[in-house]
Amino acid sequence: MNLHDPVHKKVIGISFIVFSALWLLSMAFFDTFMDFFVDKAIEESGGDPDVFFIFDIINSVFWGITVLFFIPRLVLGIALVSGQKWANIPSLVYGVVSLINFPVGTALGVYCIMVFTAKKPDEDY
Repeated sequence: MNLHDPVHKKVIGISFIVFSALWLLSMAFFDTFMDFFVDKAIEESGGDPDVFFIFDIINSVFWGITVLFFIPRLVLGIALVSGQKWANIPSLVYGVVSLINFPVGTALGVYCIMVFTAKKPDEDY
């Protein structure tokens, strides 16, 4: 299998785009759900919103993770699909980070490592 074929990088780019978009959509759903839940809980508790600050902290942490990991991965996916050379090393880093996302992220991470660390055919001894 020729891992230097540009198709492999496009497949990785498309998977980065799809998984990042799914995560962003799920975060938008989670944010909407949490706002609805907290508003209902404030109404039921008699109107004391100071008790529910922990939900704002949790929501902020999740959005921070999203901004830190998934928006750059979406940009990397677009760059890989368009054939940008600068996206190779950051994509390798995100491939290594995605190894902890069992099972789909692990498979994608292994595939990223294989594609981005493969030797060129003329480098074989």
